[in-house]
Amino acid sequence: MADYKSMYYHLAGRTATAVDVLDATTSMMEANAKAMMASVESLIELKEKLKLAQQATEDMFINDDEEQLKENPE
Repeated sequence: MADYKSMYYHLAGRTATAVDVLDATTSMMEANAKAMMASVESLIELKEKLKLAQQATEDMFINDDEEQLKENPE
């Protein structure tokens, strides 16, 4: 006859180990997700600043070209 009590304790131990592993993995994934979100937010901010810098540079060249045409129409 099978020793059901031993089987139960063995299964309970394995289940507890699996739960501990899942808990640790979930905690690590949550920490990584938070770090990734911070990185994404920083990258979005950097992208916006670069777009503004590009637009400002284009505006300077366009305005300079228009001023030169007004001064020296050829």
